[in-house]
Amino acid sequence: MMKKYFQKHFVTSAVLILALGLASCNIFNPTESVNIKSNDAEALTYQGYLHYQKNEYSLAREYFDKAIKANPAYSEAWYGRAKAVMNMQKGLNILELVSYAKSDDAMDVAENFMNMPDEKANQIKDGLDSVFKYLDPFIALDELGQTDGRVKFKDFSDSYAIMQLTKLALTVRAASISIKNIFTATEDLLSINWAELNPEELGETVKETFDALASTATAIKANPELVTTVIKEYLPDSLGITDSTLNENIDFFADQIIYVNDAIQKTEVDRALIFLNVGNVIDDDGDGCVDEEIPDGQDNDGDGEIDEDMRHYETYVMDVDSVNYLNSNPTKVREIKLTERYKFIDIDGNGIFGEEDENERIFVIQSTRERESKNNHLFRFADSLKWVGTAETAEGLEKRIAYKDSVRLDTDSLNYKYDLEWRKKHVGGCWNNYDEEAFKAWFRGRN
Repeated sequence: MMKKYFQKHFVTSAVLILALGLASCNIFNPTESVNIKSNDAEALTYQGYLHYQKNEYSLAREYFDKAIKANPAYSEAWYGRAKAVMNMQKGLNILELVSYAKSDDAMDVAENFMNMPDEKANQIKDGLDSVFKYLDPFIALDELGQTDGRVKFKDFSDSYAIMQLTKLALTVRAASISIKNIFTATEDLLSINWAELNPEELGETVKETFDALASTATAIKANPELVTTVIKEYLPDSLGITDSTLNENIDFFADQIIYVNDAIQKTEVDRALIFLNVGNVIDDDGDGCVDEEIPDGQDNDGDGEIDEDMRHYETYVMDVDSVNYLNSNPTKVREIKLTERYKFIDIDGNGIFGEEDENERIFVIQSTRERESKNNHLFRFADSLKWVGTAETAEGLEKRIAYKDSVRLDTDSLNYKYDLEWRKKHVGGCWNNYDEEAFKAWFRGRN
């Protein structure tokens, strides 16, 4: 039987280097035969690691491929193949890769990437993509519980996070965006500077950028404590990040990124702004509602879209236990609590806001568990909104989004194309609460 060869206790960048590329495998040789059976995944994996230790990475990969074909659940073969592929990449020097992310000053971290020659940047990025091509399917199987569990994603989640953060830095670099400006931190909050991720500047890389962010967030959720250490190494103390900040909101921070990425991946690039203009007190998606959603991966206003036009918030998830389906342990109810950063605004356009309109901040169903079981994540203000058409079919939702998008782009108050009655007739929703005065006010500040 194989001994477990991978023990991770990340403390310094030096240990990270070992985890990424230099860690070897201490496996008992299951057979002395040179004629390994094609269905013997354990023996094939052992031979793969023998060649890996001799720096024969191409040959090692061939054995790992055979092992995976023999047993798709054999995690050590999956992980071995990813390591072999990494070492096959030209220019993907692990020691150098980590050194770009290691600095005592945030500006130095940014400049390390911004000043890198294009050829080298592209070489590293392409090499990382090659590794992810083989590593990501393994992670997906692990998260579904479809591997043997000898090597799990959480065991190397910190290494994966540093690779994804490197890819992120090199992706936004092409748009002259510095990674140091993407993250922001105070003594009590770690968050994303959404305004920095402007789709007009990112262009076609906007989806790739958010995919790298979401992959990092997935690593956080796999092992928050371990990956938090990576983030602190990657984002220096000069940003003001403290242990308490990370420990208190790191899980919510990860969820927020994953939710936004899911939404962006499903929409056209030129509409990405409706998910990134967080808390700007403007109706960004054209439904007449202002900052109506929160980042929970759900449709809070009933218009058929998810996490669009989000409000600014300082929100942390309280009383959370993961569901343990195996032994039916009781699960605490997850409640989302909001503390607004800005002054109260009229979210639904009915002329009432703040303490006088609690419906804009209270769910129809208070219990998160019950909201999920009944698939109702609406705020109370949205419970009575009447949307035009149906979002129950792909065609119906596409039509509604097209109408909303027409409104979103109709910003010239002196020469608008769609009057209030058109908006009520073709979109409905919050537009039904508007009068002509409110309609005129809608255009203010949009340009």
